[in-house]
Amino acid sequence: MFEAVGNVVVVSGNDTLYGESASFDRRSMTFKVEGNVRFITDEMTLYGSHLEYHALTGYADIQSARIINPQFNIVAQRIQRQADKVIEATEAEFTACRDCTESWAVFGKKILIYLQDKAVIYNGLAKIKGVSVLYLPYMAIPLSKRKSGLLFPNISSREGEGITMEQPIFWAIDEDKDATFTPTFWGKRGYGVDGEYRQKFSKNNWFNSNIRLLNDKIYEPNVKSENLETNYTRYFSEFESHKQWSPSTLHHFRYTGVRDLDIVRDHPLYTDQRVLGSDFGFNGFVDTRSHHWALSLQSEYSRNQLFSDATKFDRSYVQTLPRVSFGTTPLTLYQGEGNLFRHVSAGVDTSLTRFRSVVGGEKTVLRDADRFTAAPYLNAHLFNWGPLAFKTEANLDFQRYRFSEVREEEYAEKSAVLIRNEMSFSMDRIFGLAYEEKVPTNELSRDELEILQGNRPELQPLSTREKETFMIGSLPDFEKSLTEEMLLVPRHSYRHAQEFKFVHHYISNENLSGNSTFKEQIRTNTGWFDYTDAIRSQENLLGSNITRTIIPPNNTLEFQWNNVLIKKQPKNTDWRRDQRYLRDNFSYSKMSYFNVSQGYIFDQEFIDVRDRLTRLAIQGGFIARRWSLSFSDYFFHRNSQHIFQTTWQRQFDYFNLLTSYNYNSFSDQGNQSKLNNLTAAIQVRPFDTLGLTYARQIDLEAQSDIRSVYVIDIMPHNNCWILNLSYESGLLQNRYAFNILFNFGDNRFADYKRDWFRTQRF
Repeated sequence: MFEAVGNVVVVSGNDTLYGESASFDRRSMTFKVEGNVRFITDEMTLYGSHLEYHALTGYADIQSARIINPQFNIVAQRIQRQADKVIEATEAEFTACRDCTESWAVFGKKILIYLQDKAVIYNGLAKIKGVSVLYLPYMAIPLSKRKSGLLFPNISSREGEGITMEQPIFWAIDEDKDATFTPTFWGKRGYGVDGEYRQKFSKNNWFNSNIRLLNDKIYEPNVKSENLETNYTRYFSEFESHKQWSPSTLHHFRYTGVRDLDIVRDHPLYTDQRVLGSDFGFNGFVDTRSHHWALSLQSEYSRNQLFSDATKFDRSYVQTLPRVSFGTTPLTLYQGEGNLFRHVSAGVDTSLTRFRSVVGGEKTVLRDADRFTAAPYLNAHLFNWGPLAFKTEANLDFQRYRFSEVREEEYAEKSAVLIRNEMSFSMDRIFGLAYEEKVPTNELSRDELEILQGNRPELQPLSTREKETFMIGSLPDFEKSLTEEMLLVPRHSYRHAQEFKFVHHYISNENLSGNSTFKEQIRTNTGWFDYTDAIRSQENLLGSNITRTIIPPNNTLEFQWNNVLIKKQPKNTDWRRDQRYLRDNFSYSKMSYFNVSQGYIFDQEFIDVRDRLTRLAIQGGFIARRWSLSFSDYFFHRNSQHIFQTTWQRQFDYFNLLTSYNYNSFSDQGNQSKLNNLTAAIQVRPFDTLGLTYARQIDLEAQSDIRSVYVIDIMPHNNCWILNLSYESGLLQNRYAFNILFNFGDNRFADYKRDWFRTQRF
């Protein structure tokens, strides 16, 4: 029998025992520890008044005990460690909220803890702020990231359709796959079910599927009525797979399918996040690449969503079956060291595409074709002397088409040689030096302290800046409590760079030959397969925002003035920890930019100066700690039209203002309507516990509302939960919603509360 008195420490394997006194019986290999007991294991720390510990089996019995663990806290009359991962607590109180232990807890006569798995509570009594609210004879709380069981139900209502109830059931099959089944009740529509299956084969190989089924009582194709006598079975399905065989070879496949196209109108909350374009169907690709080339196979077979009959297939919709692409990386032909002929490189991009539609009979527009595209290019950096530089690029844009089932020419060809010469003058200036220094807090003003501690979390005082860890039993540094409080203050540097460019765009040769029907349809954009079919000298004249804003490539001189302000700041590092204090220890961010672009056409057919001037493009933006601004405007001299958009945000101490404005004066020839939309929002947080948001989207041209959102966030000081209440009114529906975010220690909760002003409402 051994006995020790006074600050006793006992080490047994991975377990460590602390206490004021201890005795050891060598015959039974049992320790008894008394007074301020602390029992530290790899997973947790236990505190108590009396401990009995068996050195051979690891069994431990602690009286008046408390457990501190990264996943939960327990206070109990008695705690027993029965096995390495099994803890039994008697007359215990359990909570999984580490930051708000007084907010909610469950009291149980007996609690079994299976570490990294679950906590099973028998005869439990749920408490909120110390008040008992619910008796539960049996309750299992998951302690791992994924656990089978019921998820929170979704309750909603839609005008004219009644209340909707969804109850998700989660099945954690194993570590690599899981499934969710959701029985649903859709009010007047009837019953249905949602299903989701996910499987991860390895780090970059996975499969995911979703399906929604319902037996709709108030819908038939193209009809919605409460007086229908039959049920109509509807579905939406999604399957997606990704596999990466090696760092250079991978494939991705995706399929979406519906029985009727109206399901995207009736179930927008489910379909909007899963529909990526204006069609449904199959698309996928296989890619492989090396250092010098890349090869890709892509194919799709899709159902047009913008079709008049909800159950029919648009047989005129063009399918890509398939496309094979091959390209090279820029290959260096010459690399010099002087001011002349600094660098010359070349490459090529090619593709072979098969376009097909399934419509029968005579076609007014050619929709079946095989297209070969080749785009070889040559880049040369011819001159570089100080701030002056001269570059040239030559590109061949070539397409050859072969048509099936036509009575005239079976072939068509299109080619253009595009030459781009660029003369630039660049200069920059650097202000300040980027570094970090320790400054006593008494040398900083109150405003400086608030800015430093509020802007970057890493600028908190050194005593609170320790790297987050889940080590059990760590104690604060004693020496730091005796020293003056210091703060790491970053000193930034700024670089303003501006560049003046003269760029000459020129088409030296352009040809279009072959099938006359096809030539006419690509001239008027009545039958493009994609953007590649555009005639390069005419593409800027077509009614598309993308083509309107580009510089005409046929004999045009463009002037550019580009400005950018970049902030360089030191990273928060410790050279003793990562040995890179002065090596690559900076981060860079763009603070502001301002760019101007204007072109002048030398074509002789234009007499008026306004016809010779291309669009004037002005773009700019600025990002600061509390506000941001960005804008872009394209002004067209010929017809005085604008394509303009801007966003602005300003954050104050207690409220935040956001605006966004989009204007396009080019009218649709069908109804002469213009795009003229304004979005405005205000977020007010008068107290730490309350946040209010109002956002509104308005169509100024039609003088009508597009959407309005009202949001209330209740965030109690206990940091345990957040209650979100919202009401949304729009063109299609009005929706009430509520959501409760519980604090389980994840980043989603912390980011929501810390960056509440940045939370997206639309």
